[in-house]
Amino acid sequence: MRLFTLLMGLAMFSNTAQAGKKRLIIDTDMLNFDDDPMAIGLANIFQNWGEVELIGVMSCINSRFVPPAIDAINTYFGHPDVPVAVQKPVDNLTQWPDHPEFGDYLTGLTYNFTEDVRDGTYTPDPVSSYRYLLSTSADNSITIAVIGFFDNMYHLLNSGPDQISPYTGAELLSSKVHEIVVQVNDVGWSYNTESSNATFAEVFLNWWPGKLTFASDEVGENTIIGTRITTELDVTRNPLGYALRANIGYGVKHPVWDAVAVYYAVCGLDDVFYWKYPHGGRVSLNGSAYASWENATDDTEGPGLQNSIEFKVPNTTFAARLENTLLWEPGQHVPKGRTWCKK
Repeated sequence: MRLFTLLMGLAMFSNTAQAGKKRLIIDTDMLNFDDDPMAIGLANIFQNWGEVELIGVMSCINSRFVPPAIDAINTYFGHPDVPVAVQKPVDNLTQWPDHPEFGDYLTGLTYNFTEDVRDGTYTPDPVSSYRYLLSTSADNSITIAVIGFFDNMYHLLNSGPDQISPYTGAELLSSKVHEIVVQVNDVGWSYNTESSNATFAEVFLNWWPGKLTFASDEVGENTIIGTRITTELDVTRNPLGYALRANIGYGVKHPVWDAVAVYYAVCGLDDVFYWKYPHGGRVSLNGSAYASWENATDDTEGPGLQNSIEFKVPNTTFAARLENTLLWEPGQHVPKGRTWCKK
């Protein structure tokens, strides 16, 4: 499929917004960690529950197998037209070389599940996709969940006017994005800021003038699930069950950092979280992407534009809810009587 056709498809997709729903873009480093497919699956489930509209998934790495794997998850949950993009040029990576203990699920999702991407080569680049999705959206309407590295955000920020939009990337981000949620620590080192080019995270996070929420390791690494997903779901049919079992094994559980970030991105504080900083504040990253926090002191208008979430409920209570949600499959009833994560 030609790039022009794909980009036109993005424009058509972005113009069919579901009125009144939060609009979400996920930026992922999905390769062979367990939490990325769970996060993407969670967004799809919440879309089926009427809580969000997933309008795009961007890959900040280069594996040709990531876009079809993402599309397999989206397709299973009934959203085959969600735009997917990956950095170019693509490569054949399916596992992080320094993490061989976690199994490959990308090739299995690509070849054993329904999807129509087949190869990331044929997807648009993330910057073009972002520019289309933002330029065709209403002001202050988009939430971006960055659950990976900051390559795409940095390149988008530095993009100039083009045939897609007369505005710069900085102007599009400032006008169209309501909130950015990052799986990053508000203080100290973070895997997602230092594992790629640290300058990308430093520049972007120090620049971003809008609402920024940190889903830190403190909440992510204490949300441990998997026992039920890897044993109760049919791994020949359900891509989440397949990905998690292929990755960590049968009856095993593991932290799911990114799924926590996406839960907050869709549901907000809900009955689960509270603000770590009563007045908010602002983060500052140095050249090595080490984060320092400066508290705000004036709470006349509530928490500041930047903050970090902490658990209000026991972490095991939230983990049980999250795993139970991820067990939901198309065709099952939507739990409309729930009191949580509901508009």
